[in-house]
Amino acid sequence: MNDHDNSGAGITREIAEAQRLLKLLRRILDGPEETSKKRKRLVKYCRRRGLEESEMWAKLALYKQCEPADVLFSMEQVSPFTDKQQRFRQRILELIGRLPRESLKDFRTLLDFRRFFLARLEYVSDLLVYFFLEREKGLWRESQDSSVYTNYFNHKLFREFNAINEIVAGSADIAKLYSRYEGWLLDQALDEEAPV
Repeated sequence: MNDHDNSGAGITREIAEAQRLLKLLRRILDGPEETSKKRKRLVKYCRRRGLEESEMWAKLALYKQCEPADVLFSMEQVSPFTDKQQRFRQRILELIGRLPRESLKDFRTLLDFRRFFLARLEYVSDLLVYFFLEREKGLWRESQDSSVYTNYFNHKLFREFNAINEIVAGSADIAKLYSRYEGWLLDQALDEEAPV
């Protein structure tokens, strides 16, 4: 097979994938299925493509706001830290193998802390998105003043980082830090205020 044939096959795959994406977006926005089934479809698509669910939320909003073709030609957002992050991650792979045996448990505990910390920040960010959508779901925009959302996010982040600062300052080692943070997260899950 020559390069021309390979290129043609690649373009055909991309077109088929674009059609699947548009069909999925249309089905999620306009389909008669219940919301839980729509979300399962969306999550399944994200897993197959290695996408964050929030990337698909943006595609859904763009699809509804503009024309379907705009979804296909929209630029993917790239983090300004991507290159640095890739270098760190390559170095992390090298360094894991050099860790002394005594440090491995602390390293795994640190990774557990990181996982919970990132999950919590994502949860708080999702609350902000949910808050925006709940308030703006009517037929008209409720307010041109979006400070209610930025103030809410600022308050939530301040509370989060203040609590983490107290936990870190009062922890002598990584295991204690993780244990205290895990306890705080459990308290938050049991006593979380309503987002609206």
